Amino acid sequence: MVYNSMYPIGPRPYILKDNKKLVKQREDEESSQSSNSSQNQPEERHVTSATTQNGYQQLAESKKANVDAKTSYNANIKSSTINIAQIIKDFKNTAAAIGTPDDLSEEVNSYLTLIETQVRKDEPNVKLIKSNLKNASTLLDGYITETLQRPSKVVENWMEALFLQQINYKFDTDEVNSQFLVKFPNGKPLSEVIDVDDSDQTKKSKAKEETPTQEEKSAVLIPQDAELKSLFLKAKKYLYANDSKKAMALFEMALNRSVAVNDTETQSKVLFEIGKIYDKNDYLSQALTSYDKSLKTTSDNNIKTKAHYSMGQIYDDVAQFDPAINHYMSSISYAGESGNFTAQSSSLIKIGNMYSEKYNKEAFDYYSEAKLMANESKDAKTKGYVSSNTAIAYQKFNEPQNALKSYSEAITEYTEAKSPLKAAKNYQGASDVMMQFGNPQKAKSLLQKALLSAKQTDNIQLVFQIKTKLEAM
Repeated sequence: MVYNSMYPIGPRPYILKDNKKLVKQREDEESSQSSNSSQNQPEERHVTSATTQNGYQQLAESKKANVDAKTSYNANIKSSTINIAQIIKDFKNTAAAIGTPDDLSEEVNSYLTLIETQVRKDEPNVKLIKSNLKNASTLLDGYITETLQRPSKVVENWMEALFLQQINYKFDTDEVNSQFLVKFPNGKPLSEVIDVDDSDQTKKSKAKEETPTQEEKSAVLIPQDAELKSLFLKAKKYLYANDSKKAMALFEMALNRSVAVNDTETQSKVLFEIGKIYDKNDYLSQALTSYDKSLKTTSDNNIKTKAHYSMGQIYDDVAQFDPAINHYMSSISYAGESGNFTAQSSSLIKIGNMYSEKYNKEAFDYYSEAKLMANESKDAKTKGYVSSNTAIAYQKFNEPQNALKSYSEAITEYTEAKSPLKAAKNYQGASDVMMQFGNPQKAKSLLQKALLSAKQTDNIQLVFQIKTKLEAM
């Protein structure tokens, strides 16, 4: 039996037409008793009224909580929902990105075609869709395993993760959930970079990829203010996760807090981080402004070294020779004061590359100085970076013997630094020189070594690129 919660458990009063008088009499008696009682207890009505009011307030708050909970629940459902159209598109892009051979690609597409047929029906067969996705995943993982010569279930694991989400099986290409876009390690969605060949990457991207991360070598001073420290560390976490939007919001809060507590050194670090975000997203004017403000609010030579280096890169990327040189020189100066040989070497290489682009042999003076600084650093990765850039310059100036010597040095250093990706790229460069020398056998041998190094990495595109070159020989 279900009882109305407004009544106590037990007999209830029943009001019928025939007993209206009795009810009226009872009400009058209760009213009289209540009136007499109120004379002895004047506060009761106020208390009762307050209690009733409090009850209404609690009821209103409860209703609002229910509405908020429902809204939150719907938002969570929406944020965890991915449309099958997005999954199919990303699957195809993934297959293309890893250089899937035509025959295997045709087999994978046959499964995807079956899926597309299903999802366009009024009542898609979910079990059949999942089965075909798993089959296609197994094919791609098999190719990755064969290419890298080690077991891989990266695509299958991706599918398993998606199956744990809310999947909308009604095909809709306009429904895109950015949280589930397949991404490359640099944080860009696969759909944005899939058609970009490595040879077409900007000089800026290549330069920043090759540059040793000298900023990681300097000590990071943690802010003393608890709130500022928390904001700074949270922002850095989002930055490492490639979430620039959230990182920027937290850095701006940290900037305001650093001003409030008069912590100029942290303020400078925050301004530098904000500059990096602007720089990464090609807001160059804002980046330069942030870097410049960072310089003006610090006495830390490491920050000054990094800020001038970053400003030099921006001017370098837009072919502003003089300001780029000036900032690189300033970076060298501050790096010298703090004994940062890696940073000095990197800026010298940048200047050398700028002269090399102009076919000015003065470039080799800077490469020579960079090598001296790299040797002082005793860092294999830094020495490899110098030798690699020097080799490219010798190749540009048609000095193959010097180029091969520098490539050999770069490979030795990168191997010692346990950087197989960089070693593979330098083997490739040396192979190209040998082809120009008219020695295809030696070129092929170097390319085979490049392949062995590349297989030690997760760079499927590089492996595919090298294999394609070998097959063409």
